[in-house]
Amino acid sequence: MLAIISHKNNQYKVEEGKEYNFDLFENTGDKKITFDQVLLVDDGKSVQIGTPEIKGASVEAEIIGEAKGKKISSVKFHAKKRYKRTLGHSQKYTRVKISKIKS
Repeated sequence: MLAIISHKNNQYKVEEGKEYNFDLFENTGDKKITFDQVLLVDDGKSVQIGTPEIKGASVEAEIIGEAKGKKISSVKFHAKKRYKRTLGHSQKYTRVKISKIKS
């Protein structure tokens, strides 16, 4: 089964049993999470498309933990001014495993 869900103004294409990196969640203490904004569900035989969401559909998932993305570095440089700065950033993600898609 395949679904497209919306979370924090981002859309994710998810399948049952697979793991995904989502933007960092607020720490709620729960290990289970439910996504109610389901935009599309494909079960292999039929496709349901929401306008904009499918009523009654949800996606259940487990929070595995946090992960860090690749380091992105950038350089600020001004020619002939002896100015050079290096900046770096690593995005933090929440690792999520999709357990069930309900349509």
